[in-house]
Parts: sequence; structure tokens; C-alpha cells
Amino acid sequence: MVNRPRIPSGREKHRQHAMDLMSAHPLIDTHVDLPLIMRAINRDPVEAAGQLSGSYPGHVDVPRMREGKLGGIFMAVWLPCRPGTDYCLPNDDVRDALEQVDQIQLIMREKDFQYARTSEDTLNAFKVGRFATFIGVEGAHMLGNSLSILRVWAQLGVRYITLTHTGHNAFASSAGSGGPIEPVHPGNGLTELGRELIKEMNRTGIMIDLSHVSDETMRQAIQLSKAPVLFSHSNARALCDHPRNIPDDVLDMIGSEEGKNSGVIHCVFNDTFVSLEDPTLAKVADHIEYIAERCGKGHVGIGSDFDGIDVSVTGLEDATKYPDLIAEMVARGWTDGEIVGLMGGNLMRVMDEVDRIQYELRDQKPSGAVYDKRTDIPGIWLENLPDLARKHWEERERNRQST
Repeated sequence: MVNRPRIPSGREKHRQHAMDLMSAHPLIDTHVDLPLIMRAINRDPVEAAGQLSGSYPGHVDVPRMREGKLGGIFMAVWLPCRPGTDYCLPNDDVRDALEQVDQIQLIMREKDFQYARTSEDTLNAFKVGRFATFIGVEGAHMLGNSLSILRVWAQLGVRYITLTHTGHNAFASSAGSGGPIEPVHPGNGLTELGRELIKEMNRTGIMIDLSHVSDETMRQAIQLSKAPVLFSHSNARALCDHPRNIPDDVLDMIGSEEGKNSGVIHCVFNDTFVSLEDPTLAKVADHIEYIAERCGKGHVGIGSDFDGIDVSVTGLEDATKYPDLIAEMVARGWTDGEIVGLMGGNLMRVMDEVDRIQYELRDQKPSGAVYDKRTDIPGIWLENLPDLARKHWEERERNRQST
């Protein structure tokens, strides 16, 4: 009896092809909520950073990232919008968000990770076998209603900020969490301060993330931004009717044609946003193809939402499963170049374009806009001021009131 060599199946060939592509080019996941889990279950952030090298609760840790051949990861700074909290008022979220930024920076010190902000940083980390590690801030409620905080985030290396989470804030209107959400801003879009935020994000090179925002916020931000926008973890509403997903008229604003925004939309694995019935890997691929059909294959990417979701779709249960999604796109006839773009090339193009706009705006004066509902400035700490400064302020107030 002759032992013939086993012939790989078509599925095995597709997966091997996917693994080969992922060995040569970085796959970047634009949304992983690992930092919140780490801060929630560990008191010591330094100790927590070192625990990722072994098995860790949730969807993501170093062994699974290695098995899944992940090349880059956006670690999202995320604080849930608490029911009943008015995020147009001051709160402690800036402090809590800073602690998560610190947690991410501690992770970057570990041997498997490397700081990244640019496409060049991504490739440099990939070449030496480390995970290119970015910072994203999921919700402008963590700006404390202040553009000054935005500028500090930029100095700390934050690469994108999501304009809202599940609640409205001083800058923009949210899509909510799925149920009805009462508008608080005229037109249910950007506020005047939000328009200033868009300009400052362009000026400081922070990408504008439009996942979670209301439809009108999407439209206004795309129209206003000089730089490409980002959807870090969203799907197509035409395939899954959820307010967190993107309507067709907004998808049609994204693309390479003249007059469109050249941003990128990253498809999410959250079962709620994939399909109302039987959410699977194949249906995530359907979203990718639908968005690619409307916007172009150069405008789609991957943003899992791992560690921020209770249930991922069947076939994409954790960070080991990225190759299966790439194999699905191989099986659907996507070319190597198109798949490399989906994995991270499209995002790196957007990062380069955002950095180019930042350079062009380098001489633009920072925005001095202040939230109109703030009552603490000017006038705060008057009793602690030197006499000359306090008297100057008092005289200025008398003159202002008299006119």
C-alpha cells in the first residue's frame, strides 16, 4: 500500500495563506478594552502590566495575541457612561482616564510591547517582533469639558479620541446604548465647543473616532474635519439595524473620490452589532464587504472591541482567531494587497494623512474656547491670589459689569 502525501483542503490553504500574509504585514486591531479590566481587577498597575505575559481574564493576553499573529493594538482608555450622570457637568473621569493611560504606558515597558503613534512606529515594532501599542480614548467625557485636556492627551501620545461613548457630553451627541436617548443639544449633533474640538484634533494630530456618536454628529464631523476620520469599531446599519452602526448616507461620505473623506471604518466583532440572528465570523466578513462595496476596499479595517464585550461572534471568540477572519477574506477572493490594507495598511495611510494635516496646521493658533457652562473660571481661588492680582481682577469685573 502506497502512502500518498495528504493534500491540504481549500480551507487549510486559505488559512496558511492568511498566516503567511500576517507574518509579513501587521494586523492592527483598533479597539481593545483591556486597560479597564486591568485597572478594575488589580490594585497595583505595575504588577498588572507584567501579568499579560501569561493567561489573563478576557479575550486578550500575550500568548493569544502571538497565536493570533496580531501586529498592533489600540488599547482603549474607557470609562463607562454611568446611568444618571450628566457628562455636561464636571466629574472625576479625567483622573481615572489618566490612570488607564499610565497603565498602558507601563504595558509598553514590557518586552512584548512597544510604543507606537505613527505608521513608521508600527513597522518598526513589527520588524522586531513586538506589538505596536497605541492609545485611544473612548469618549470625550474624559476631556473634562476642556480643550486644554485634549492638548495634554496629545502630549501623552493619544492617537484617537471617540467623540462620545453611550451618553452625550459637552462636545457632541451620542447614539446611546441601543434604546431611545433624549437629545440634549440642538440638532442632536456637535455643539459649538465640539466644532472647536474637531479643529483642535486636526491641529494636534489626534484622529477623530466616530463610533458611538449620533448620525448627525457623524455627518457634521466628517464635513468639518480637514483630516480623514476613523470609525474604530462599527458596522453597517443596513446589515444590522442598530443605532451604533453606520447608516448608508454616512458610509457614502467616506471614500477616495473627490469631495469624500478618505477615512477608514473598522468592523467590530460585538454580536449585537453584527447580526440580530446567529452572529458569526462570516457575517463580520459580510459587513467588511458591504462597507468595502460602498466606500472602497481602501477604507475598511478591523476593530474587535475585545474585552469590552460580553459575547463575540461565533468563530471570533478571542485574539487567537484573527487568522480565521483573514482566511475568510482570502476565500472570498480578496487580493493580497486588499487584505494587507484591511489588516492595517488602510489605517496606516490614514495615520500618515492625519500627520500631514497636523504638519500643515503647525502654525495655527490653538483654540482658546472654553465651555460656556463653566462657572469656576475666571474667579476661582481669588482668596489665594496676591493682592495686586486680586485687585486687578476685581477692577476688571467692575468695568465689565458697568458696560
